[in-house]
Amino acid sequence: MNRILLLGGSGILGTEVLALLKSKNFVHVAPESSELDIRDSGVLESCIADFKPDWVINCSAWTNVEGAEDSFEAAVELNESAVRNIAELASKYACRVVHISTDYVFDGTSPSPYGEESPVNPINKYGESKLLGEEALLKVLPKTGYVIRTSWLYGASGKSFVKTMAKRALHGESAQVVDDQEGSPTSARDLSIGILSLIASQPPPGIYHYSNSGSCTWFELARSIYELAGASSTLVEPIHSSSLSMKAKRPRYSLLSKEKWSTARLSEIPRWESSLESMLPEILTAIRESEKQ
Repeated sequence: MNRILLLGGSGILGTEVLALLKSKNFVHVAPESSELDIRDSGVLESCIADFKPDWVINCSAWTNVEGAEDSFEAAVELNESAVRNIAELASKYACRVVHISTDYVFDGTSPSPYGEESPVNPINKYGESKLLGEEALLKVLPKTGYVIRTSWLYGASGKSFVKTMAKRALHGESAQVVDDQEGSPTSARDLSIGILSLIASQPPPGIYHYSNSGSCTWFELARSIYELAGASSTLVEPIHSSSLSMKAKRPRYSLLSKEKWSTARLSEIPRWESSLESMLPEILTAIRESEKQ
């Protein structure tokens, strides 16, 4: 039986992973960040030594892309140093690790979907910090470490572009959204299923890409959200990314190839449109509930 330590169980992805672990009756623990600071190797070691997990799933991360530009050291502390802590303790206590990374390790200049072996070249500090974390994990755990890169993640909990647009749609508000960045939206629920399929199958260690299939621009995604929410898609206006005053550059193209995932016969990869349609009612309900409070 796989004993699982889930880190970051209250975030967008962690919430879905935790729900799945409970529904599948996995033996697991998911300490709150207030209980367990993964940057503190002593506290982390006590947790691992006591629980003795077979697997550690790390969903914890610094995810504030803009904030990483000014607070790079803090981003690195969580996205690299803490990951190294996890890896070193996993090596000491003989457990495997699944670590979540990002499409932002790429520069967005590729004419075709990025594979796991494609050259990395982050163009913002967030992507740089996440790449450092990947390298730290796989250096320490070349035979028992897994990195899953994903993109444009959303779910019913936490903050995400999808949730922001859904809230605007509910209130009939207009939105200006960039139409010159292309990628794949990813349902946290689908990715959580993917993580557990990887644990069940135990393919060769290393880097794997997972996002929903198909691609779109942020503008196209926003229009789909408005339509599904029952709002007029004409409320969404396309703009160029150069018109936004943002500190962090974003990849223009960050589509991930899932060929390796499919070859390993891991979980199915639904289309982004069907996953969005499935998840949006829960997202809208979560928004309504939060506004009642």
